[in-house]
Amino acid sequence: MDTYYYEATTREGSIVTGTLDVDSEHSAVDRIQEMGYFPIKVSKAEEREHFLSRFLSSIQGRVNDKDIMTFTYQLSVLLDAGFPLDRSLSILAELTEKKKLRELITDILAQVRGGKSFSEALSKFPDNFPLFYVNMIKAGEAGGFLEDTISRMAVYLENAQGLKEDVRSALIYPIILACVGGAAVVVLLTFVVPQFTKIFADMGGNLPLPTVILLAISGSLVKYWWLILSVLAVIYYVARRYFKSENGRRSWDMIKFSLPVFGKLFRETAVSRFARTFGTLLGSGVPILNALQIVKGTLGSDKISEIINSVRESVRKGRGLSEPLKNSDIFPPLAVHMVTVGEETGRLDEMLIKIADRFDSEVRITVKRLLSLLEPVLILVMGMAVGFIVISMLVAIFSINELPL
Repeated sequence: MDTYYYEATTREGSIVTGTLDVDSEHSAVDRIQEMGYFPIKVSKAEEREHFLSRFLSSIQGRVNDKDIMTFTYQLSVLLDAGFPLDRSLSILAELTEKKKLRELITDILAQVRGGKSFSEALSKFPDNFPLFYVNMIKAGEAGGFLEDTISRMAVYLENAQGLKEDVRSALIYPIILACVGGAAVVVLLTFVVPQFTKIFADMGGNLPLPTVILLAISGSLVKYWWLILSVLAVIYYVARRYFKSENGRRSWDMIKFSLPVFGKLFRETAVSRFARTFGTLLGSGVPILNALQIVKGTLGSDKISEIINSVRESVRKGRGLSEPLKNSDIFPPLAVHMVTVGEETGRLDEMLIKIADRFDSEVRITVKRLLSLLEPVLILVMGMAVGFIVISMLVAIFSINELPL
C-alpha cells in the first residue's frame, strides 16, 4: 500500500488534512468520503512539494494555466458538495499556497460578495480567465447549472493541460541533447581549437582546406562572439515583432499549415482546439452563433477565423456547419463526417468532444513520431559537427611532416 496525503473540507466548511495508507488514489477518495469529508486534493506523500518548491511557487510573478486548472477543479468539487459559491471561494483562498493565486481568488470573492455575478468578477481578470471561460460561466449562471458548467470547464482545462504536459515531457530529451551537443561544439571551437591555432601558426606552411575553414570559424567565434550574439538578438527581436504584427500572423498562418512535416501537426492541433472549445461552449448552454464568435477569438489563427466566419454565415442561413468545414483545407473528412452526424442526431456538443479526443490522440502520436525522427537527426548533426572538428585537426596534424621546418 502507498501513503496518500489529502486535503478536504467538512460539512461546516473547515479544512482538514491528513494521510491514508491505501492501494490507490481512488481508494483514498472513497475513504475520505466515508469519513464524511469532501476531498479537494489527494496525492502520494512522496510526491508532495517540498519547502523549496512551495517557496519558489509562492514567489512566482503570475498565475499560470495550471493554477487556473487546479482552481477550477477544486471549485467544482466544492460546488458539487453543496457549498455556496462565496463559501467555496473563501475555502480556496485559505487553502491556496501560491500567493498570487490566493490574491486573485480573494479579489474575485470580494467582488462576488459586493454584488457582482461570478462571470462579471472573472471578466475583471482577462489575463487569467479568457473570454470563452467567462462566457461559459455566464451561460451556466443564466441557465441555472453553474456547477455543471464549472465541471465541464475543469475537464476542458485538464485535457488541454494534459496535452501540453505530454508535449513538454516529450521535448525534454531532444532539448537536453541539443543543449549538451551545442555546448560541446562551442567549447571545442572556443577553447580547444585555439590551442592548435597557435601551434599551426608557429609552424607556418599551407594547411589543409578543412583545417583552414575550422580555424576561421573558431577565430571568428572567439574574436567576434559579442557581435554574433548581438546579430542573433536583433534577428530574434525583429522576427518576434514581425510575427506579432497582423501581416506577420497572416504570413505565419499561410506557412505553418502547408509545411511538409509540421503542417499535419498544426492542422491536427487546430482541429482539436476548435472542437473542444466549441463543444464545451455548446454543452454549457452557449448559443451556437455566440459560441462560434467566442471560438474565433480564442484560436489565434486568421485562417481558422476565416473558416469560422464561413461557418457562422452558413449557420445563420440555416445550412449547418458541415459544408464550409468540408470546403476548407484544414478539417479532415473524418472530422467533417462526425460533425454531420452530430448535427443530424442533435448531439453536436458530444460529437465535437469526441473529435477533440480523437485528434488530441493524433497530436500525441504525431509528436512522438516527429521526436523519434528528431532525436537521430540531432545526434547525426552533432556527430558531424564534432567529427568535422576532429578530422580537421587530425588532417593538419598528419600533414605536419610536410610543413617546412
